[in-house]
Amino acid sequence: MKPWSQFEKCIEGVNQFYRAKGFGVVEKIPNGTKTIRQGGRQIIVRDSKTGCDFIGHLDGKPIAFDCKLTANKTNFPFGSGKVVTVKPHQKEFLKAFKETGGQSFLLIALENGRRSFLVDIDEYLISEKQLLADGRKSFPLVWLEAFEVDQVNGIVDYRKNIIEYMN
Repeated sequence: MKPWSQFEKCIEGVNQFYRAKGFGVVEKIPNGTKTIRQGGRQIIVRDSKTGCDFIGHLDGKPIAFDCKLTANKTNFPFGSGKVVTVKPHQKEFLKAFKETGGQSFLLIALENGRRSFLVDIDEYLISEKQLLADGRKSFPLVWLEAFEVDQVNGIVDYRKNIIEYMN
């Protein structure tokens, strides 16, 4: 299993815990895929884009967020070459979701999920613009630390951070 998939599976487990405790319901949005045959083999390819990985509600508030994972220990890159880390359609969806009354975030994990950060989409977009203008290619760890999510026994408990954002 790929590291980003493991991170999402971890978050699915956290969401199941939140549901069992009655805090809310947050579900993974399946990526639009289709199976094609190529050279006698079946290959799964994406056929549509989704605006986020998870959507639902916690503590009565609608939330949507996308999970991002990087192997970097000291920063979260904006991209690598032509590959953008947070795609324009994801930014647009999360911003629109927030503008219409929900809470939108990026859940960013460094070092294979050992440290996680819940960043409000507006904070992300404003800071990304400023850092790019300053010639930066990533969010430094010192910036991310303000958004760090507590982890208890390896479980990413992001609900506390969302409660802080709502207050």
